[in-house]
Amino acid sequence: MKNTGHRVLLRKYVTGFTLIELMMTLSISVVLLAIGVPSMRDLIRDARLSSQADLLVRTINAARMEAIKQRSNFKVCPASTPNSATACSALVTDWTNGWVLISGTTISQRILGKSGVTITTAATGVEFGATLGTPTAASSFVLCVSGRKQQTVNVSASGHVDKRIDSTVCS
Repeated sequence: MKNTGHRVLLRKYVTGFTLIELMMTLSISVVLLAIGVPSMRDLIRDARLSSQADLLVRTINAARMEAIKQRSNFKVCPASTPNSATACSALVTDWTNGWVLISGTTISQRILGKSGVTITTAATGVEFGATLGTPTAASSFVLCVSGRKQQTVNVSASGHVDKRIDSTVCS
């Protein structure tokens, strides 16, 4: 390249943020986080509650279907401890630790309870018979997470299981 003797002036541009722009961006971010974090916490609690209620519905439905399919009695009952390997006991009424799906003494499924979710019921288990999968008794379960709307799982005398979200807020 030939040098013609002319100088080319290059102008250097400096890119970046000014201190004022940076402070404004940070303040807007802090405001958005202050608004978003509490609602995200509520969203997580609702998801935890719904997933636990859905697991209970699926387990009860699985017990009914297996009872019909295998022509054998299947029972869903509370676990005495989170990793309980024992059969159902009429003395255990707390479903918060989780529950087991059992046929005779063979555990088919073990579901662990989620932290913060409480389950209230008078039932010590839901058993389905070999004929048409009819339960031994109708049952109702109330699942709660503090500050969220409670969810109810009902087992009818015909064996139908449904879940609903109530308007009652858990304490």
